[in-house]
Amino acid sequence: MPLERWSAERTAARLRAPGPADDKYRRGVLGVRTGSADYPGAAVLGVTAAWRAGIGMLRYVPPTEGSGGAPSASDAPPRGAGLPDPAAAVLAVRPETVFGEPAGRPCDAWLIGSGTDPASRSAAETAALRELLRGDAPVVVDAGALGLATEAAGARGGEGSLPPGPAAPMILTPHRGEFERLWEACGLGGLPVGWPRREDPAAADAEVLAEGASRLAARLGATVLLKGSTTIAAAPTGDAAAVGPATPWLATAGTGDVLAGALGALVACDAEAVRRDPSLLRDLGAAAAQLHDAAARIASGDCGSSDYGADACGAGCGDSAGGGAGFGGAAEAANRGRPITALDVAEALPLAFARLSASGARTG
Repeated sequence: MPLERWSAERTAARLRAPGPADDKYRRGVLGVRTGSADYPGAAVLGVTAAWRAGIGMLRYVPPTEGSGGAPSASDAPPRGAGLPDPAAAVLAVRPETVFGEPAGRPCDAWLIGSGTDPASRSAAETAALRELLRGDAPVVVDAGALGLATEAAGARGGEGSLPPGPAAPMILTPHRGEFERLWEACGLGGLPVGWPRREDPAAADAEVLAEGASRLAARLGATVLLKGSTTIAAAPTGDAAAVGPATPWLATAGTGDVLAGALGALVACDAEAVRRDPSLLRDLGAAAAQLHDAAARIASGDCGSSDYGADACGAGCGDSAGGGAGFGGAAEAANRGRPITALDVAEALPLAFARLSASGARTG
């Protein structure tokens, strides 16, 4: 199938603004099981991004950790010594968050895995994640939970090794290294011809990346969002879309956690439609990637190097939530932006949401 070049108009169609009849539940409830003793910040970034991408309610369930991966020396400090636990970190930054397992009303979608290490995950936590992957609510699978996707492949009656059974609609969010490990775990053999070498990532060809992402998606029976300068959203059917290239200022720690949170919000807002048609996860993945890039462009002031940059950034490029006055000087035009952090990107999501939505309205 031909590779679709994703557009701002396509993103606008997937950004859901509330209507007069909406309440916090109708806007979507996202459950989040992310973060760990070593990486509490991942939970903060994902939760912040989800709130800022239009979710109505968010439930945070802190993962339980086992003894795996703990230091062997008896006098060694425990994992995450001196750091706040993820729930405390989330509460300090996002007091709107509801904590604990949902009682009575299930979550519309789940985000799992960001900032977690399978080696330190408890048996109870692993069982809880597997239960989510066997449910009917869509699941965004990131980072430390990606390995569970190979188990879930057989539950879809596809090419996996487990007996068929119920399984949740899934979208996986691997970066290139995680993707290659999943590829190997699925026994897919050699990577597609022309696959970029790790020492030369700039040589990546979107068509080659799309071929690989589509093959992995078909094997897993799940949507794959292959992250990179050009991000590929691929459905198990072979439909794929390319988003980008993104601003290079996104190449900083924690931005993947922000993308996962934004994607979780979009999926929860559209969860009923996704349950009816899981192929919509491809569109939601592409939309989240473009929203993420637009927020980074607003935060960094890099609004000139994409085909939608001017619309996404608007006249006040650089006026992000934490960012002060706009730029626009000759020096910045030459340098195309300024350094940003992952939290800067998360804080710019509402403005990116508004500007991409407005762009779609102008062309619709």
